[in-house]
Amino acid sequence: MTLLFWVCAGLIGFSLAGYGLLWCLLAAVFGRRAPLPPEQPLRATVLIAARNEEAAIRAKLETVLAQDCGPHRLDVLVVSDGSEDATLEQSLSLGSPRIRAFQTPEHGGKAQALTAGLARIDADVVVFSDANSMLSPGALRQLLAPFARPDTGGVCGRLQPQHRKGRGGWLARAERLFWVYDSALKAAESRLGGAVSAQGTLYAMRRKLVPERVPGDVADDFFISVQAPAQHRRLVFEPRAVAQEAVTSRTGEEFMRRVRSTERGWRGLMRMRRLMNPGKYGLYALQLLLHKGLRRIVAFLLPLLLVLSLAAATAHGGIYTAVLLMQMVIYGVAAGSLLWPLLARLPGSGLCRFFVLGHAAMGFGILRAMAGVHSVRWAPARRVADE
Repeated sequence: MTLLFWVCAGLIGFSLAGYGLLWCLLAAVFGRRAPLPPEQPLRATVLIAARNEEAAIRAKLETVLAQDCGPHRLDVLVVSDGSEDATLEQSLSLGSPRIRAFQTPEHGGKAQALTAGLARIDADVVVFSDANSMLSPGALRQLLAPFARPDTGGVCGRLQPQHRKGRGGWLARAERLFWVYDSALKAAESRLGGAVSAQGTLYAMRRKLVPERVPGDVADDFFISVQAPAQHRRLVFEPRAVAQEAVTSRTGEEFMRRVRSTERGWRGLMRMRRLMNPGKYGLYALQLLLHKGLRRIVAFLLPLLLVLSLAAATAHGGIYTAVLLMQMVIYGVAAGSLLWPLLARLPGSGLCRFFVLGHAAMGFGILRAMAGVHSVRWAPARRVADE
């Protein structure tokens, strides 16, 4: 029993902290890469799949048109996924010849919209970006620069969460802290085996590496971006390619968003599980296994550790009791601060809630995937700042 306790605790600790620290250290020692060669002119198309985004799409397109892309030619294609508002009209309201837009006859889901858009793109590079994420100045030029290396298959941008103080601010702050850690880890992975996968806020892929059809039941950003390492090209993280996106303040909506994201992400990981073979994909395979595979299994290791801690503390006391008390404090603070708002003011309570809710959503999402639930279409939670 104690052996199982230490194995379980070791896997959790390594996944949550050890892997990131080890990879940052390895990247600092062995991850030096030569400077980028001069920029090579590219034809790039920004593909935006939008569903009922009339409030955000014009501002998004303005941030795209304002980009200084240097020697690169850039145009935009907006696919309105059966929108019931003025998304299409707002997309065309800027009157720019660089913007094309069309609407699908019905709401088929983001993957179907992306597939329809890809059929109309013959550029060198496709830039994928969410409709409600705003690009910082210079983001697209930084995103396209790594393609000067022929071994670069895709480039991931960096998400910079935005929020205002108010109800639900703990979630925004905790998520912002998570993305700081995530960016540091992506940078380390990029310098070693390559970034593991992209986040849909902003990333780019060579057009020839993008599949003609995007499956509707997987995380599209994961599935598309891993086509680079699948074809033995590097997926690069570029932290200077920044996109800003507001963080939702609604706990319930954020929880279900994470459930759906994990469900689709797990199904995508299983569909591309061949990439976790180090014999064929080298260090990237190990990163994918540890970052995406083990990280999700932690959601099931945590309750197992609680049970093992209780049994070990009863039999042996000592350090097992200390570990048990630590877990009870974390879970107790998380539950208590959700039920009693006064407890939400406790220092660290936001991180406890973020940790517990995140792993609960992760476990629930994997169980949904294993049960055969397929989330293809839904009305996404508006990731807006506090109202």
